[in-house]
Amino acid sequence: FFLPRVPLSGGNAVFESYYRQVSLLDPRNTGKISAGDAAQFLKKSGLSDNTLGKIWDLADSDRKGYLDKRGFFIALRLVASAQGGNDISLNNLNQTAAAPKFRDTDSQLLSGSTTAFDSQWAIRPDEKGKFEGIFESLSPVNGLLSGEKVRPVLINSKLPLDVLGKIWDLSDVDKDGHLDKEEFTVALHLVYRAMEKEPVPSSLPPSLIPPSKRKKSANALPGAVAVLPAFSSSSLGSITSHTPSPTNLSPQHSFKSTSPAVNWVVSVVDKAKYDELFTNTDIDNNGCITGTDIIEIFMQSNLSQTMLAQIWGLADTKQTGKLNREQFALAMHLIQQKVNKGIDPPSALTSDMIPPSERTPTSDSTSSVGSVELTGIKELDDLSQEIAQLQREKLFLEQAIREKEETIRSKNSDVQDMQSNLDRESSGLHSLESQKQDAQGRLDEMDQQRSKLEGMLNEVKQKCQEESQLISSLQSQIRSRETNLRSQEDELSRTRADLSRLQEEESQLEQRLLSGRVQLDSVVKSLKSTQEEINQARSKLLLIQDSQKEMTRTIDQYNNALSEINKGNLNNLPDLSEGSSDRENGGVRNAVRNP
Repeated sequence: FFLPRVPLSGGNAVFESYYRQVSLLDPRNTGKISAGDAAQFLKKSGLSDNTLGKIWDLADSDRKGYLDKRGFFIALRLVASAQGGNDISLNNLNQTAAAPKFRDTDSQLLSGSTTAFDSQWAIRPDEKGKFEGIFESLSPVNGLLSGEKVRPVLINSKLPLDVLGKIWDLSDVDKDGHLDKEEFTVALHLVYRAMEKEPVPSSLPPSLIPPSKRKKSANALPGAVAVLPAFSSSSLGSITSHTPSPTNLSPQHSFKSTSPAVNWVVSVVDKAKYDELFTNTDIDNNGCITGTDIIEIFMQSNLSQTMLAQIWGLADTKQTGKLNREQFALAMHLIQQKVNKGIDPPSALTSDMIPPSERTPTSDSTSSVGSVELTGIKELDDLSQEIAQLQREKLFLEQAIREKEETIRSKNSDVQDMQSNLDRESSGLHSLESQKQDAQGRLDEMDQQRSKLEGMLNEVKQKCQEESQLISSLQSQIRSRETNLRSQEDELSRTRADLSRLQEEESQLEQRLLSGRVQLDSVVKSLKSTQEEINQARSKLLLIQDSQKEMTRTIDQYNNALSEINKGNLNNLPDLSEGSSDRENGGVRNAVRNP
């Protein structure tokens, strides 16, 4: 989909102020706000993770994994809309809404004025983000870390104790014996500078004073000093904020002549590096990552899955199936030890491997019990140190005994569990035996059924064979009939051709017959007229013949009369006039009537 065109500033200078704050985390000025930085900022709105997830999906509509300036303003508008009780929708972007509200960990409202202070702070944004991640990993209480929680982190830097004491004094700006997030950031900044051989300043420069502490520090008494908690047993309880006594004002005295603390195997430098990797992996920013989240990171080590599973089991100290920051750092440390140095992970975590936030007061006390106050008398100091050493050994032995007892209890519990499992397996075995007998009976029945089925199958096969033979015979007959049929079809085709030829001839004959009939009709008509003429001619001929006969008789009579005349016999002469006249008249009439 296409995002609606939203004015960059949203018509509100607060938007620009928020953007400047987040831009401090982009030292290269790439114009990109990473998912981690954006999530850390947006979480201060107080909205649920589900709501923030919807806001991120709409702001990062192209799935780039970061926000540019326009995407950040869209996110701010959606936050303001959600805080106003509206639905998370792009349709609400153009609605007029109040500026979004954000709170930091101290529940102080962020405002545009904070940006001005932050821009003057000497702590680089990348350092600030890294140190704040370490701060959160130490589980602060009410936004504060006690000296007990900070001390292992500082000591892991391997800096001299007097330098660390000085750094603590400079960082604890409000002198309350605790460090908040900004003070802790200053402390780690000074530690890193000192590790790079830079001198620790005698007083905190104004550019390093946390923005929120500048007014307080301006009103603080000059030379006020707080002390990093000493390693004596008295320091294990709590660190008070009352005015310290003259004997412990010096930071050097706070670290002097104390037994070494149990350090964490993960150095501060490595911890910061692992925290950054953790932040990039913890996409939903819930402070925990699962095996699915880090499987690719683990597999890059090329260690066997068995080894990685063992390391995961050690790091997942509470068996939750997830790792927090410290547990993840421990897992990465064990992997690096194996990859770089070939050191196998232990079967169980040693005391210096336990994440600092999970250490019990008893385990922490083993590193501090036995500290002594030096008197300046060598014999007493040596004796005190021997006593302190014996006390530490005693604590270690007691801890070992407790661990062994816990192991024994665990083993006993395992034995009981195994016995219970054995009983269950025995019961299951009896059940399986009974099921086996039932199955055997059913198997025998199935064998009988199989025999019957095999007999039926043979009969079916025989019938199939007979049917196959019959089908083959029928197929032969069909092929023969098909051959005959094809020959008959050929003959039929020839016959049809002959028939067609005969039909053509018949058509021609019929045409000729028709023309002959026409000619015959004309001939018949001619014959009829000719016959009539013949008949008329015959009639005339008969008349003529009759006339001829009559005339012949007449002639005969004349001849006879002449003969008589010639004889001189006139008395016997016939009367020829009447007969002759009638004959002449009759002949003429007939001739006229029938011309």
